[in-house]
Amino acid sequence: MTPSKQTHADLRSRLRLEDIPFRETRPEEPPAPSVQALFGPAGHQRTAARRYWITHPVDGLLNTVFHALLARLPARFVSAFGHSTADLARLRYRKRIFARRIERNFHALTSNPGRNDQEQQDGLKRWWRNIGRTMAEFSKANHLWREDHLKVQGLENLERTQELGKPLIFVSMHLGTWEAAFTAIHEGLAAPSIGPFQPEPNRFTNRIVYKLRKRRNQYLFPPGQRSAIRLHKLLRSNAASLTIFIDEVRDNQVHMPAFGRPMPDKGNALVTIKLANAAGGTIVPFYLKRKNGPDFDLNILPPLQPDGSDQGKRYDLKQTLQTLNDIFEPIVLENIEHWYMLGELRLPPNFKKT
Repeated sequence: MTPSKQTHADLRSRLRLEDIPFRETRPEEPPAPSVQALFGPAGHQRTAARRYWITHPVDGLLNTVFHALLARLPARFVSAFGHSTADLARLRYRKRIFARRIERNFHALTSNPGRNDQEQQDGLKRWWRNIGRTMAEFSKANHLWREDHLKVQGLENLERTQELGKPLIFVSMHLGTWEAAFTAIHEGLAAPSIGPFQPEPNRFTNRIVYKLRKRRNQYLFPPGQRSAIRLHKLLRSNAASLTIFIDEVRDNQVHMPAFGRPMPDKGNALVTIKLANAAGGTIVPFYLKRKNGPDFDLNILPPLQPDGSDQGKRYDLKQTLQTLNDIFEPIVLENIEHWYMLGELRLPPNFKKT
């Protein structure tokens, strides 16, 4: 192929954000079960029908109302509101399987000879209250950055990386109010920023999320082949940075951090490395650390250096995966009281913290 033809081919393959209808960021909603199944025999169909026609609409209505109200209130009040209601939420869900899993995981990951049972119980209480803040602060996710509640630490790491002129891939864990980190990167640090996201089971919650992101015009794509192609093309053309969280739920499990378990062979962590190699990009780890109320440090760590084949220009999959785990596992353990995914983690019965 001649240089001129190559140039034309590259131009045809380039994709701009403005070429993509924003509605493509909205996840598909499940088909409606038969209303008659509500009154049918006990079983999967009746459970699904009641969830679709009763449970999700009721929860969706409450979430929509609270989201709209909290969005109009000051961030400090919203954060304090989430903190103050957390004990009630814990009491309400105390018999649920996920609540027992949270307690078991918390004790397993924080146990040490110098920490007594009361200290662990106090830490677990703080986990619920911190997550209460996070859930309430979601309504202010578009404002925390704009209202100076996020302070950037390690900006020099980002500036040195930007000088390379390569696509940036920001990678993190669900610590603090992570949706606000999306806003900070998209509107301030490396605009525009795109990424994948995991839809919620409740379609009404997904509508809230969709509208929130539409107001800041940020393209975060649901799972699917079309979304993967979009992300790859946009990143490769350097039309946007990418923000991705690698502690996602897959196959009913959180695989990263590994906590001594085998490294995953698929998922967001692998996607991160493969996208970086395909687009010639640079992986930049970061995380949020809550300071007080709705105030956070957004910590940008030094970028990962390619250390694999192709004269050192590519990331080695296995080695980079281990590096990401080595970076984030101690960060999560240090900030376990702020890690949202604790309730989705399923540790083996014989787990012992190393």
